[in-house]
Amino acid sequence: MLEDFHKIVRMRVPFGDIDMLGHANNTAYLRWAEVARSEYLIEVMEAEIGGHEGMILARLDIRYEKPISYRENIAVGCRVARLGTKSFAFACDVWSEDREVRCASIAQTMVAMDYRTNATIAIPGHWRERIAAFEIVPVTA
Repeated sequence: MLEDFHKIVRMRVPFGDIDMLGHANNTAYLRWAEVARSEYLIEVMEAEIGGHEGMILARLDIRYEKPISYRENIAVGCRVARLGTKSFAFACDVWSEDREVRCASIAQTMVAMDYRTNATIAIPGHWRERIAAFEIVPVTA
């Protein structure tokens, strides 16, 4: 189901994520991907949310495949797919664990930032090392 992902966040879809049509609102997918990406930042990259080194979202692409319903058990896989000089790409897949189907794929381009100077920076070497050691699928340049 999420064989290419070491970082997986599991949750049950809350009522607040449901829209008038009875399925998860499109903005919920973004929030779920942000939860997974934030946990990746803390647990894998060992960076602090609110620390002086961080990242900002530069691009977001969500491909919806199947609707998700209230109280459905989902799994969000998150991995770094590409590392550039200052930018890197996260790939997230959202799966229904109840139905065993992928419901969305999410691509996020992030840019490394120094929040003290409010400027982009090269991806820190310690992030690169931790990402390379953690990922199952080789990260491309």
